[in-house]
Amino acid sequence: MRAKVILCAVVVLTALLAVTAAGAATPAAYRGQVNAICRGYSPALKQLEAQYTAAEKKKDTAAQGLALGRMFGTILVENGRIEKIAVPAELTGTMTPILKLLRTMDGHIRAAQTRGPSELVAAANLGPSLEKLYDGAGLRDCGSNQG
Repeated sequence: MRAKVILCAVVVLTALLAVTAAGAATPAAYRGQVNAICRGYSPALKQLEAQYTAAEKKKDTAAQGLALGRMFGTILVENGRIEKIAVPAELTGTMTPILKLLRTMDGHIRAAQTRGPSELVAAANLGPSLEKLYDGAGLRDCGSNQG
């Protein structure tokens, strides 16, 4: 009986290790995962951008600030989700500059609480470079197709 339990445990452990190894992201699966994250956040970001634009036209600075704050908050969450995904070895060279830029952007957004709006401008200025890097990595839903 004990031998059966041990054998069963070994089989289960081997299966778990095999699933974990098989679960290692391929470049295509990784791109699919990251693109899906960006696709999921695009509608909310477009809506917040529209709210900001409408508030800007009405010269409603309170509404502008609210939309902008929500927009940057959403970007932080989206970036965080992307940053948590394990990068396949084949994409390390491509993704390292992107992830570094995301962390830099996150830092500017967080610093805006203490240093002021110039940090948000710095974060926004990273957008075009980030878009080009995303496109180059095959992450079009995060890059030029997001808008």
